[in-house]
Amino acid sequence: MPKIEAGSVREHRAQRLARLIDAAEELLAEGGVESLTAGAVAARAGIARNSIYRYFDSIEDLLELVVTREFPAWIAEVEQAVAAAATPEEQVVAYVRANLEQAARGTHGRRASLSRASLSPSTRERVRNLHTALHEVLARAVRELGRPQPELTVAVLQAVVDGCIRRIDQGDELATVSDFAAGAVRRLLAHDHR
Repeated sequence: MPKIEAGSVREHRAQRLARLIDAAEELLAEGGVESLTAGAVAARAGIARNSIYRYFDSIEDLLELVVTREFPAWIAEVEQAVAAAATPEEQVVAYVRANLEQAARGTHGRRASLSRASLSPSTRERVRNLHTALHEVLARAVRELGRPQPELTVAVLQAVVDGCIRRIDQGDELATVSDFAAGAVRRLLAHDHR
C-alpha cells in the first residue's frame, strides 16, 4: 500500500485532489488551456503522471473540477446572507450583494471564460445546473414578494447581478458596484410594487 501523506486515506485523497486542481489552475493562469496536459499537471503537483487518473478520468474532468471548485462555498455564502435578511426585499438585496462579494473574492472571470470556451457540452450543462441552483435562492425570495410575473422579475434581477459581476471581473471596485446594484434592485422592486 502506498504511503499516505495525511491522517487517513480520505484526507490523503482530498489533499492530492486539491494539489492537482491547484496545479491545473496555475497552469491555466500561466498558459491557458493549451498548457493543461496530464504530464504538466502531474509534474506541477508532484504526483506521478499515471497516479493522477485515480482522481479524475480525463483532463476534461479536471477542467470541470477547476471551473466548479468555488461553487459550493459560493452557494453556501449566498444562502447564508439571504437567510439572515429580515424581509423578502432585503433577501433579494442580500442575494445581489453576496454574489458580488463572492465574485470579487474569487477567480470568477477566469472560470467563466473557461466555461465559455473550453468545456464540453455535457460539462457546460453541469455548470448551468449549478447556476440554476444558485438562481433558485433568488427565485424563492422573489416568490415570497407575491408580486406579478415572478419569473420575469428573477430574470431582470439576475441580469443586474450578471452585469455587475462582469464589471467586477473587469476591475471595478466592489463597494461601488455593490452599492449601485443594491440601489438599482431596490428601485426595481419599488417600481414592481406599484
